[in-house]
Amino acid sequence: MNQHHSKVQRQFLAVELSSIDSARDWMGRICGPHNLEIIRPQELLFRHQGASLGQISFGVIEYSTSAQVQTQDLLHSYSISLPFTGTQYIEHKKDRIESNSQSGLIVSPGNPFSLTLSADCRKQLVRISRTAVEQKLATLLHREISSPIIFEPGIRLHNGMDDWWNTVATLQGMLKNQSSLFDFPDVWSSFQDTLISGLLYAQPHNYSQELQNRQFNRPVYLSELESMMKAHLDQTLSISDFEKAAGISREKLYRDFRTFYNCSPMAYFRNLRYQRVRERLQQPAANESVSSIAMDCGFIQLGRFAKEYQQRFGELPSESFKGKR
Repeated sequence: MNQHHSKVQRQFLAVELSSIDSARDWMGRICGPHNLEIIRPQELLFRHQGASLGQISFGVIEYSTSAQVQTQDLLHSYSISLPFTGTQYIEHKKDRIESNSQSGLIVSPGNPFSLTLSADCRKQLVRISRTAVEQKLATLLHREISSPIIFEPGIRLHNGMDDWWNTVATLQGMLKNQSSLFDFPDVWSSFQDTLISGLLYAQPHNYSQELQNRQFNRPVYLSELESMMKAHLDQTLSISDFEKAAGISREKLYRDFRTFYNCSPMAYFRNLRYQRVRERLQQPAANESVSSIAMDCGFIQLGRFAKEYQQRFGELPSESFKGKR
């Protein structure tokens, strides 16, 4: 009952450390367990300045020398960062994802990763509680979350994430004040909710499609059918196959596709094929050819394929292919 009258406990973060163990332990308490490797320990000067409030911590960190952070699982936190200067990159499975002042990174709990920072990397770091993110998504979806929320690790500054980072910068600036409106629980709760909701809507993750469906009242079966289409782009599927897979009438199938995709089911399937073939032509594997890629994507009549491809993209398949060799 007294919560509305008491202030939120705000913790200011300001530290300067020169030992690997102390820097690792400090960040371990904030983001989660990890290993820290420094090639030139004598050059290490770790700095972290920011504030922690509620379920979120904001800060600016730097190691002043190249550093590598490794973990099997952050356990309880999402770690989100964007360099002001310098670069960083993450190695996850077989992927290497670069990050600079125009592209950030997000590390999700449950995902092993290796993060390497350049010597001049100085970055904005946001830590959000895993519990808070899962609770917010459960509220948005009106159901419990059955598996961990895994975000795409690379953050591009578009589709709302540029606004998200601008909001972070504004909040962090306000948190530097000795007293602010954020000290009142109702006020901070609203801002915290906005920041977490914005992240869930703007940054792709394994629940994005369901969240989008819920937002636009799109039938869930359409997402399932889209996944089925993408898994069978090399096969000859008919409207009957889609009708059977969806378990609905052909009339409703056409009506929903017109409503949510503005085209027929077959046209949508064909659009997916063209998207896939263009992606593969622009990034061909060794020993691949235009014809082998086209046939892998279900295009058998190569002359017709080349003509339609040119009409769609303004260049021949061979031009897309050669442009990336």
